[in-house]
Amino acid sequence: MNDLLFWKVWSPSERRMAVGAFLVLILGLVFLIVQCMDPLGNVVRWNVVSELSETTAVVDVLQLGQWQYGISIPTHLVTESFMSSVMEMNAWTVYLFWIGALAGLSLVLAALTTMTRFWYLAGTILFILFLAFARLETLRVFGSESRLLFLAATILYGGVSYYFHAFRPDLGISTRIAGITGVSLVLVVLVALGSASTVPALTAAVYSFPLWLVITLLFLLVSATEIMAGLVWLTTSGQAGKGRSGLVQFIVISVLYLLLLLLIYLQNTRQIDWNVTLVNPFYLALAAGILGIWGFRRRADSTQGVLPFRSTGFWLYMGLFIVAASFCGLMAGTANDPVLETLEDATVEGQLAMGLLFLFYVLVNFYEVFQQKLAVYKVLYKPLRFGLTQTRLFGFAGVVVLISIQRLFPVNQAIAGYFNGLGDLHATTEEFTLAEQYYKLALQQEFQNHKSNYALASIALKQGDRNAAAYYFRQALLKNPSPQAYAGLSGILVQENLFFDAVYSLQEGLRRFPANGELLNNLGMLYSKTNVADSAYYYLDLAKANAARPEIPATNLLAILAKSTDSGLLDSLATSTDKRDYLSWQANWLAVQNLRQRFSKENFHSEAVPKDSLLSVSSLAYLLNYATNQARFDSLPAALLPKLAVKNPVLSQELSLAALYPEFYSGNKLRALETLSGWAAEEGEKSNLYHKILGHWLLQLGLYDQAIEALSVVEGIEGTIGMAVANALSDKKEVAVILLDKIQDNEQKAAVERLKQTLFSGVKPKSLSDSLLAVITKSPDPQNFDKAVRANPFDARIVSAASEFYRGKKQIKQAYQLVLNALRYNEFAPELWEQYALLSLDQGLLSQAGEGEEKVRQYALPAGYQRFMTRYQPMRALIEKQRAAF
Repeated sequence: MNDLLFWKVWSPSERRMAVGAFLVLILGLVFLIVQCMDPLGNVVRWNVVSELSETTAVVDVLQLGQWQYGISIPTHLVTESFMSSVMEMNAWTVYLFWIGALAGLSLVLAALTTMTRFWYLAGTILFILFLAFARLETLRVFGSESRLLFLAATILYGGVSYYFHAFRPDLGISTRIAGITGVSLVLVVLVALGSASTVPALTAAVYSFPLWLVITLLFLLVSATEIMAGLVWLTTSGQAGKGRSGLVQFIVISVLYLLLLLLIYLQNTRQIDWNVTLVNPFYLALAAGILGIWGFRRRADSTQGVLPFRSTGFWLYMGLFIVAASFCGLMAGTANDPVLETLEDATVEGQLAMGLLFLFYVLVNFYEVFQQKLAVYKVLYKPLRFGLTQTRLFGFAGVVVLISIQRLFPVNQAIAGYFNGLGDLHATTEEFTLAEQYYKLALQQEFQNHKSNYALASIALKQGDRNAAAYYFRQALLKNPSPQAYAGLSGILVQENLFFDAVYSLQEGLRRFPANGELLNNLGMLYSKTNVADSAYYYLDLAKANAARPEIPATNLLAILAKSTDSGLLDSLATSTDKRDYLSWQANWLAVQNLRQRFSKENFHSEAVPKDSLLSVSSLAYLLNYATNQARFDSLPAALLPKLAVKNPVLSQELSLAALYPEFYSGNKLRALETLSGWAAEEGEKSNLYHKILGHWLLQLGLYDQAIEALSVVEGIEGTIGMAVANALSDKKEVAVILLDKIQDNEQKAAVERLKQTLFSGVKPKSLSDSLLAVITKSPDPQNFDKAVRANPFDARIVSAASEFYRGKKQIKQAYQLVLNALRYNEFAPELWEQYALLSLDQGLLSQAGEGEEKVRQYALPAGYQRFMTRYQPMRALIEKQRAAF
């Protein structure tokens, strides 16, 4: 346990600092792992593109026995595709990198101050050289191209570290780390406050790339033999106590490990193409790094005081580890794949070459110790014949040989990664010409790297050059293909109307990424546009099972099934579909309900109305479908949609029309009819639709003559049938027969005959007014009258009864207004003119009363007129007598 928790015997300040270093390392590894989960996803997002389409549904229905007359109106469907975004940097990735990098650098520089003069000076000089290569003048802290920041950093780091090394060797490591960290913080504040660069953190990270790359490569080489050392411990720590030799086990495991590294190397260099999944080099580097925390202790102890572990070795190793984790996280966070491949090669080739030499080192030095069944790991760094330094030198030479076999390709990749960083910097500052040049320089070093090609495609898209974007997307697919590049390429091909090329591109992408939900969804949507419904359904169903956002393919499935499925299958679909809160899905669900003519209460999703009231495609479709489907239950859209129409002038027509549905079915029918009549009279583009809806609403209200007038200008079979129904209901059966005979042909003959039978059987539409009239007759109270009038403010029987009720309550003005409203659309009803005449007398308006009496005489039957006159004449005579007396 003391070997495992070696810091337990250290001083309290050292323990606290060690725990802090472990915490920073853990956070750095978390940062690295998160960034490595999906490197391209860190800079390229999946955007959702929504498209609005229309289909027709019958929302207005007039029931006539077993037959119904309905009109088709637009109902709206949303389809959504995934589109890969352009490549953009995440600023937080850079900030987190600097936190880890400066923390690790502070540990490394603090450890240098405890070493001998030679190693201290060598390390400090190398650091200052790399600091010079970092081109700190690009930050423009003390003016353009000023080197004062470099001088300040050199003086501060060099001065503080030299003070600790030369004048205060007695100070503990905690004070040294705190001092170097303080210098780093001073420089950070100086840059943050004084830099003229718009992105100082990114600028510094890009130009200091060589420093962090060298430190990371150094760490990978330092820890390259730790897995082999761990295998020695694994095979001898347990066997020694049991009196067994672990030699055979060590050789077998080591050979398997080296064979694995060899296969990875051959696959990475394209010398074999077995299409097998091997261990990711990331895990090998991580395992070696973690094992090295304990393994480096034995190596440091073997240096005989040159590198004491407690005061120097631990802090140096931890600092290198933290910097390496942060740098790798930055490269993964920027999707800089050439650098990631360089680091992979360094891991694999370093562990292969040095591991092979280390195996030789172990067997040459400790073969007899193995034979004696002793714990070899305890003396692993105390060689008997072949020195550890020689092993490392020959191992490093082996790494150089392996890189040379690749014609220095990893070096070219590192250079390409540096140019990619410069391209990212200038793309972030929107200097696209410079960014393009740097990305092209990266392509000169490694023409197949995904980062440069995708970044150039992004710049081309920003500049509107789709041909160049398509070219670079294709180039990005050569070596390291990605679903995002396939989606980007197919999107451009669709825009260029190259449909089959787009399909082929997505199919190729699915051969590479068969479980990618975004590509499956997009391919399904392409098939849906060509009405290949079975293929569209197949791919969308797969996408729903594989996509990170399954609600999007589920939304598309609803849309394509709504367009291509009959009512029976729609009913089956509706009962078997799981409901989702996603707004686009809700919009399509309401559209399906409209198609099924199912109008049941649904809750309103308030998120459909954004704070700025600017509607998206999904919001628009949801609001329009909700207004029509829920018109009988919710009057909210009647007030809401006109307000949104003001904020969205391009959509005002659609919003205003949809608002009339809840206005008609749940609000003020008179206002709805007057508004729609005004639109219909304008003879605009949608005049046919407006007349059709107006005619149907008038039919529902029993205003048959007005309905005939509105429907007479409606083109098509819906207008003809509507006029026939209206004529039949107004006892003009001969006209109805003529109209129906006009639309009769061989296919429709049976249906038209059934319609004739229904119309001429005397069947009347089922009306809510009839039941409400019975209610107010039985229970005359204001609530019942109000409900009845709102249901049909033009029904002569209801309005007359309401007028008599309010006259009895001496509420003459309210009764008078009800009658006036009813007369606006039902001007041939004698009952209404009777009430108009009587209410005019109540208000002393004799001329208007006389007009009303004339209308009653004109429209009423003689018996009805006589009954009216028995009430009207005495009232008028009394008023005239009173006026004469006055």
